[in-house]
Amino acid sequence: MFARSLYQRVAVLPGLRLFTTEATQTTTAAAAATSAPAAGTATVVPNDPLVSQLVNTIMRDGKKARAQRLVSDSMAHLQKRTQQEPYAQLATAIEEASPLIKLTSTKKGSKVVHVPTALRERQRRRRAIVWLLDAAKKRNEKTFEERFAAEVHGILDGSSSVLQKKLSLHKQALANRANAQVAYSSQR
Repeated sequence: MFARSLYQRVAVLPGLRLFTTEATQTTTAAAAATSAPAAGTATVVPNDPLVSQLVNTIMRDGKKARAQRLVSDSMAHLQKRTQQEPYAQLATAIEEASPLIKLTSTKKGSKVVHVPTALRERQRRRRAIVWLLDAAKKRNEKTFEERFAAEVHGILDGSSSVLQKKLSLHKQALANRANAQVAYSSQR
């Protein structure tokens, strides 16, 4: 009930959620949806599993509204930079940065071998988001929003370190493909 009393959900468009605080309820929902989100008045985030996973990964200490505002402001910076729909670009960037496999270490005798293992869709997205946030943290821009938008743009351009990390992981998995256990009994 606390979240409901603090934030009131207002439906603006299908698939979008608009969060406003009680102090800003006097502004109209249409004006808030058409203008860029100000720093604390309204946050427009699509109701999408990818964006939800991104918000939950960014969230610290249970401050989800703050994480949603960071994502929304980052997407505003990305839209200024590219003049295209930012959430579609975010989905494309995360899909490009998502690894297909992971390497798990196991022991065979006295040796430790790396075994390539396939990742499920949610695990792939999680790895890409974490790599994206780590690479954004190392950038030189002043705010998180600018760093994150620049890193997403870098992935789309092909100049991001996240893509190099994915490529090196795939090369390593290719080198260790002999260690993968294939169940031949299921291929009948």
